[in-house]
Amino acid sequence: MNAGRKIIIVLMLCSLLPLQAMANGVDYSAGFVPEAPKGFQAISGQDFEICYGPGSEGDIDEVADAASAAYASVHAFFRGAPFHPTIIVASAHEEYEEILNAGSLPEYSVSSGWGDGSRSAIVIKRPDAVPNFRVAMAHEMAHIATRSYIRGYKYALPEWFSEGLAVYVSGDLPGAKMGMVEDNCVNGTLMSIDELERVHRLSATDNVTADRVSLAYMQSGLLVKYIADKYGNESLLQVMDHFGPIGDLDSVFSSVIGDTPNEVNFQWQKELKRELDARDGRILEQSVHGYVVDHHGRPMANETVSFTALRNDSPVQGTVYTAVTGEAGQYSANVTYGPLKVVSEKPEYAGFNDTITVDRGRSMFLNVTLNGTALEERLAREKAERDRRNMILGGSGIAIVCIMAAGFVYIRRRRSE
Repeated sequence: MNAGRKIIIVLMLCSLLPLQAMANGVDYSAGFVPEAPKGFQAISGQDFEICYGPGSEGDIDEVADAASAAYASVHAFFRGAPFHPTIIVASAHEEYEEILNAGSLPEYSVSSGWGDGSRSAIVIKRPDAVPNFRVAMAHEMAHIATRSYIRGYKYALPEWFSEGLAVYVSGDLPGAKMGMVEDNCVNGTLMSIDELERVHRLSATDNVTADRVSLAYMQSGLLVKYIADKYGNESLLQVMDHFGPIGDLDSVFSSVIGDTPNEVNFQWQKELKRELDARDGRILEQSVHGYVVDHHGRPMANETVSFTALRNDSPVQGTVYTAVTGEAGQYSANVTYGPLKVVSEKPEYAGFNDTITVDRGRSMFLNVTLNGTALEERLAREKAERDRRNMILGGSGIAIVCIMAAGFVYIRRRRSE
């Protein structure tokens, strides 16, 4: 199992072991917040506190650097929402389990975020045990910041949105994982909102596969990114502002975004599918047109022009598009976008071989010239040779006639004598 996929399975631990707290006279679900074991040392700072045991002393500088960078970016996104987490560094897996008081956890469990505000904690293994340590730190801080920002039902936020937001804010959208999302999009197997929620809630169990969990995190992150790209980061904050008092994300989406989560998910998948179809050449929104002419500019009918896709970012690479000229020498071909190799050949003509670049959604006019100078020169030489021979043969014929005529005159004269 890929370590990058395994890491995300345990990010849901923050939703386990709920306690109850009172806020403004209303019951809200609050998360269990772990504490550092006895004997751990603590370094307190303005934004966070780091607790560590003897086995993690050599990692503190790296932990502090990662935490500082994560806090700065997350704090800025959430517009200064107050939170002051305690970062507890576990030197080994057994220590990680002990701090979480969670019994037996899989070895690939590496980090988790708990609580909100000043009553919050991040439990994370030492850096060399965590793939993408800085991203993992930012992801957990984003969870704490989300709950710190929301006023009210902060623990009722649906998992798909909470995890998607943490993925987006932490920048955990690696290109290496995009292929998985793209394949599922093309095959029509991306998840509905209900299925995303189900997979996230089961992510720390054996009831879903690691691949399914990895897809859920990527899809949730990309869906939140789609909302941010289309409506701005402000829209995400507005969703949380409106969610806190009522705890109903569908209603909030309808009022803030104008569509329900299901409708936004459908639209995102539709746009992604069209983008992939255009990228991979299943939809051709570009064209190249023009004339095939000879070196005198005369149109040439029934000539073939081929266009070979050179883009190496999709299966479209190597695809060949062809067009044949009509009686007026005109051609038109629908092609993919990007660099294309253009070839047109005709026996005894200097063919056309060039590379062009067609912009996305645009058309291009391109005249193709086939140079027949060499053919014309050969034909001219052959004609000159024929003319020379004909001249020689013609001269020989006249000479023969003259000789025959002279002979005839000579014979007549002899007979008359």
